[in-house]
Amino acid sequence: MLNFFRHIVIIFFVFTGLAFSQSVNSDSLIWPKAPAKSRIKFLYSFSSKDDFGISKSFFKKLVEFFFGEEKEISHLERPQSIAINSRGELFITDIELKGIHFFDIEGKKYKFIKNWGENSFESPVGIAVNNEDDIFICDSGIKKIIVLDRDLVFKYVFKEGLIRPTSIKIRNDSVYVSDTGANQIIVFDLKGKELQRIGGRGNAAGSFNFPVHLCLDNSKSPYTNSLYVVDAMNFRIQVLSTAGVFIKSFGRLGNGIGDFARPKGIALDSDGHIYVVDALYDVVQIFDQSGQVLLAFGGSGTRKGNFYLPTDILIDNQDRIYIVDSGNRRIQVFQYLK
Repeated sequence: MLNFFRHIVIIFFVFTGLAFSQSVNSDSLIWPKAPAKSRIKFLYSFSSKDDFGISKSFFKKLVEFFFGEEKEISHLERPQSIAINSRGELFITDIELKGIHFFDIEGKKYKFIKNWGENSFESPVGIAVNNEDDIFICDSGIKKIIVLDRDLVFKYVFKEGLIRPTSIKIRNDSVYVSDTGANQIIVFDLKGKELQRIGGRGNAAGSFNFPVHLCLDNSKSPYTNSLYVVDAMNFRIQVLSTAGVFIKSFGRLGNGIGDFARPKGIALDSDGHIYVVDALYDVVQIFDQSGQVLLAFGGSGTRKGNFYLPTDILIDNQDRIYIVDSGNRRIQVFQYLK
């Protein structure tokens, strides 16, 4: 029944003009198609360190020669969220493998992190990086935020007040955590001291019904110091000030253009467009700041440019769009074309 619904939704989009490209040639994977001006272009995808030609270090090869080869994790299994630091290094949470994939693409380095101190990750979901390149990880299984330094060494943990932390964003000294279990956004300082709680269960403006992913405003957003919240089971995006004051919302449950079924990740490009991932429709929809849909791309499948249960999105400072294509066990990378 679910697959049938997916197919019906895709047919709907095709007949309303938002057809999804089915070509496997990356040069032709653009949205929308001519004669309209292209806005999104597929660049590449990856699912393991092998896709970047990352090999074992000489020292590791030497150790394995004398002591035997140990089983090494190098592939994404069930990726959930993605973050990038100031050096362009990527961090991807994986709830199947219970750890974090670290990719240094330029330096051709890879590492899988499964422990913090003497403890292990249980269900790492959200992830973010602060101005010092410290890594903050939401582990919804142990109800904690774990902090690693830029060298991936454990620093400290937020222990108190969380039920099911799922998404995290950081600006300056403030840490914004979506606690889906509490139906609140909780604000901490960088050391884990709770500063504020925003929202509560409900469907009124400023209330939430299973809030999941977050993103913060950028210079093109009309709302300075604003927070965009994917209010998943209210099937809407809410925009609040970082102090928790409601500004606006858009979206509804449905199978039409601009509607939501299972909204997940959210991000803004350098022009302030709002990108929302939908894990049921397997698409990314792009909205303007008034909530009007501009474009959709993706569609169910395993080919380049298709998605299966996508969960998160990251847009870097060069407008490269990273989609966590969880069901296909890969990251797909696109370019926003101005």
